[in-house]
Amino acid sequence: MKRGSTMQQGFRVQVVAMTLALLASGCATTTNPSAPVNETVLDANSQYLVQAEARGRSLKLKVDPGAPYFVLLNDKVAKELRLVGTKAATLAVGPMRLKGSTRSEKLTIGGVTASKPVMWVKGQAIGDADGVINPANLPGDRVTLRLQAPQPGEQIIELPMRFDRQRGLYHEFDYGGQLILTRFTLEDRLTTATGAAASVIAKRRTGLWEGGPFVHQVRFGVSRPVRRMVLGQTLSIKGFPLNEFAVRIMDDRGSYLLPEKEVPTAAAEDEEGVVVTGKNRRSYGAAHFWLMIGGKDLSRCSTISYDRRSKRMVMSCSITTS
Repeated sequence: MKRGSTMQQGFRVQVVAMTLALLASGCATTTNPSAPVNETVLDANSQYLVQAEARGRSLKLKVDPGAPYFVLLNDKVAKELRLVGTKAATLAVGPMRLKGSTRSEKLTIGGVTASKPVMWVKGQAIGDADGVINPANLPGDRVTLRLQAPQPGEQIIELPMRFDRQRGLYHEFDYGGQLILTRFTLEDRLTTATGAAASVIAKRRTGLWEGGPFVHQVRFGVSRPVRRMVLGQTLSIKGFPLNEFAVRIMDDRGSYLLPEKEVPTAAAEDEEGVVVTGKNRRSYGAAHFWLMIGGKDLSRCSTISYDRRSKRMVMSCSITTS
């Protein structure tokens, strides 16, 4: 790994008036518009990488809103830095359990040095970077990811967010009284849902299967069986539309049932797409209601920003659906 502090192309930290930040990012916020904003802007040319330094070693960290609470380092990098864990951590991916080590470590990012919670998992490898960092762990007031040029007819979507040790950065989506913890990631192209979350969504949005199960890498390098579900009615998350997602059919489902019907074929167009709800005798682990919105759906957005002061995610997106 080469040493140095040269910032990646497309990465900059800037202090601007809020009005200028709004024009630059196409975003809005509820904070005082006259207050200056210390904003980190990353575009696609940078591959959303920031330059960091730990113990005199240069690091490339990929910024992703779906990253965990901890700065997740490659196991190899942790060994090179001679990091010694002070606490053990367990990462759950459905029925899979990964053992990790954690500690507080000083990182210098954008000229700011601060202690950050870091974690590494034995054998864990992160492609094209030394680690992954959540925008909530970056210095400054706001982090903006520029995905593409603004598209005609985009609208601003604001989501209040929480950031904690167990869940990372997430939005509490109240869906008919059931909270579905919703995250956003650019690292997974597919939008995925746990079995329990898919069950309650399918019940109210006529979710039907399209195609058979397949294996997909969902998190921390772990692959799980998933199946594509299409919705008869669009699901709106504070204005952000979803029409399909991949269901982790064996994960975090509890005893919730999933649909029995598939999308009708031309030979069976008159069949009623009945979604069977209720309880199943077989349990697929404890029911957890998670939704991870992936890059394919986020491609409808030109910018995604996390505002630390207001604790909001602000997205400028096209909300038209086909």
